[in-house]
This record gives sequence, structure tokens and C-alpha cells, in this order.
Amino acid sequence: MLQILARLIVPRQKANPAGEGNWHAGPYTVNGGVIPAGSPWNFWQCDIDPCGYPSSAIVEACVWAYVRAIAQLPGYHRQELNNGGTETITTSALARLLRNPNPYQTPSDFLVHLIRSLLLNGNSYWIAQRNDRGEATALHWTDPRQCQVREIGIQGQSYREIFYEISDNPLFQFDRILGRGSLVVPARDVFHVKLATPRHPLVGETWLSALPTELGQSAAINNSLTQAASNMRPAGLIHTDMTLTPAQVQDLKKLWENTSQNLASGGVPILTHGLKFQPLTMSADDQQIIEQKKLNDKMVAAVFGVPAILLGMTDTGSSKSAEAVMAEWLAAGLGWLINHIEVAFDQFVDLNANSVGKGREYTEYDTRMLLRSAFKDRLDGLTKAVVGGVYSPNEARRLEGLPDAEDGAEPRLQAQVVPLSAWDKAPAAPSAPAAPAAPTKPDAEPAEDDQAAEDKAAAFIAFNLKRELADARTA
Repeated sequence: MLQILARLIVPRQKANPAGEGNWHAGPYTVNGGVIPAGSPWNFWQCDIDPCGYPSSAIVEACVWAYVRAIAQLPGYHRQELNNGGTETITTSALARLLRNPNPYQTPSDFLVHLIRSLLLNGNSYWIAQRNDRGEATALHWTDPRQCQVREIGIQGQSYREIFYEISDNPLFQFDRILGRGSLVVPARDVFHVKLATPRHPLVGETWLSALPTELGQSAAINNSLTQAASNMRPAGLIHTDMTLTPAQVQDLKKLWENTSQNLASGGVPILTHGLKFQPLTMSADDQQIIEQKKLNDKMVAAVFGVPAILLGMTDTGSSKSAEAVMAEWLAAGLGWLINHIEVAFDQFVDLNANSVGKGREYTEYDTRMLLRSAFKDRLDGLTKAVVGGVYSPNEARRLEGLPDAEDGAEPRLQAQVVPLSAWDKAPAAPSAPAAPAAPTKPDAEPAEDDQAAEDKAAAFIAFNLKRELADARTA
């Protein structure tokens, strides 16, 4: 019991994979965040504050690219049917959780916090609040930098029990035991999404750990540019072939300063005695620094898997359309992260996601919302799906938020589309049309008209016969 209490109260120190006391590649994980590689052991006395992630504009751009794309996707609880189709379940605990994760956050807020904590810290922890039936009714976010995994060994059991030590949450008040404001929660009550786990199976590592050099160089370049801007590098030089005394140089400097103050308002300085003003242009070193910063930004975007054109880097030489870029990103980094969150929900609510065939249930974020603004491309795709028999007219209309049309529930195909096995067979003859209704017997007057018409026809035939006979006699 004392050993168990000690493990719960005293944080367990992770072993150094490079050997105790030896240097290993940073960043170093400390209580409250991480510190850069090469930091001294007394970093708190050297004005080095631990940070959860390096501050960088390109990192924020990559993270918010994922946030803006995923936070707009609606989440659904799907179930496969016997006919191969799927249906949406709207009354389950998972469906309610996706629609309303907690009383104070919208689904978009929930995904914003989840993705930011996941990408910037490698882990995202959420405490589950359950009802009397044991269903998760709410998920409450906690600071991933203040959460730790606890493994409790059980005598006679080959594997350890997993618990999470959760720090203070602004919306919760934990009972402080021995001065510690934390709560130990079993793993079943913690929704934990993590990235790669090279150090511990339950401790994810952020992608930023692969970018210490690029982020360090970018920070140094930004600092140097800030210092250069604050020192106000001269805009140009005044040179002459004449030999000037120090007093003359000072006089010319004061004269130029007094004259150049009015340049912004249209003042014109006049140089005499062979003096010439030469503006300073960007040197080769400055160009190299800028190119290095661009290269660092591209490397950060490559590690995060975000297309450079989505981050405003227009010098990549890519001429793809917005749909092609989004499809490429969805097939690479974005699609993986969406699926990673979906299967985490499946495991947390214990769906039968591993079963195959009818009845399989799973979580799905609808990625069709990513093309919501591509009206023409979306309608072209729906039109081809309806003409090709994939969607019925009503299914396509529902995807656009339109009501069902009459007789539009069944998919349709043109008549010439036949199986390959029937290529040499004539298509079935259409059914014979219905016989027309018998005409009603006309009255007396129409009968007289018909008799007159028959008499005229007989007289015309007799006239033609007589003329033909007369012609034959003459011949």
C-alpha cells in the first residue's frame, strides 16, 4: 500500500535512454512543459521558462490549417446495414456526445482544443462525465502539460493497471490531498488521443520534437531582424572622391540630417562639391537569410503534412486547383488525423468497430463539408453519380438540403447500359401498346358524307379507266 501511494503522489522519473547523466537530444520534458536542448539543469535560475511548444508563426499556421479544416466537419454515429448501405444513429450516447460534448463548448470548440493540444503537445486528455447507465455524457478538457500516466502493478497480474493523474481544471475543484491539486482517474474515464509514442506507449510526442534546428534558426533570424529594425540601418551612403577633414565630415552629416528630415514632405536635398548619395540595397547575405527562413518554413510545413500553398507560400511552383490541393491533403495528413480521432472515439465508447459486415458501428466525420464552397464541382459530381446510377435523385437532393422529388427514390440508368454477358443478345422488345378505343358510330349525317365520298372515289376510278382505254385504242 505504501508503494502504491508513493507512486500516486511522487512523479516517477523517466529513465534516460542515453544512460544516466549522459546528454541526449532535447527537448527535455519537465514539469509544466519542455525546455530546449542544451539547457542547464538550473534552467529556472537562468530565465529559461518551460514552454509547451516553441512560438512560431509557421507552426501556428500549420496547426490552424488543421483546426479550420476539421472543426467544421459534423460528426456522426454510423451503422452498416444488411444491404451494404449505412444509416445514421441519432439517439446513441456517441451521437449526443458528438453533437454536444459538454455544456460549455460547441462541437467546433471541442475540436479546436483537441487538435491544438494534440499537435502542440502530442497528447489530448478529456475527463469523461457519466450518467447512471455508465454512458459518457460530457468530456472535459484538461491541460496536457499537467497530466501524467500512472501504472499500478497488481500482484499475480502480468500487465499493469493504467490510471491518469489529472491536474486542476478551471471548471473543477478537486480535493487537495497532501497539498496536491490533482485527481487520479482510471483509464476508462479518460478520452486520450495521442500521436507517436516512442518513449512510452501512452505518452505521445509532438511533431515539433523533429524540428529543433529549423525552429531555432527561425527564432534567431527573427531576433536578428527585430534588432536590425530597432537599430534603423541607414538608408544609404554619401561618398565623394574629395579628401575631407573630420570637421567637414561632421558638418556635412549635420547638413544632410537637417535636409533629409523634409524628404517625406517633398523636400529636395542638394549635394555639392562632388558628393553623391548611394542608397543601400539588400546584400547577398540578407538574401541568403531570407531564403534560409523560407526553407525552414517549408520544412515545418512538410513535417506537419500541410501543402505549402495553403500556408501562403506561392513560390512553390504548384498550379493545382483548390480541389486538387484539398484532395491531396485529405489523402495524406488531414485524412490520417481525421481517422485518428474517429478510431479514438470508437475505442473510448467501445463500439464494435472491429466487426465486419452487418451491424458494424463506427464514428465518421463528414469530409464532404470541405468542398462546401466548390458549388460547381459538387454539382458535377452529384450529376455524374445520378446519371451513373450510384445515387438516386432523392439521395443527391438530400445531400444538397433539398426535399425529395416525386418518383425519385430509385436509381436510374439509360437503357443501353447492359451487362457484359448480354452483349450479343437483343434487348427485350417493349410491350405492345394498348389497342385504341373503337370509334363511336357516327350519326346519320356523317354516314351520308361517307357514302358521298365513296361515290366520288368510284367515279374517279371509272374516269381514269375510260381514259386509259381511249389511249390504248388510239395507240
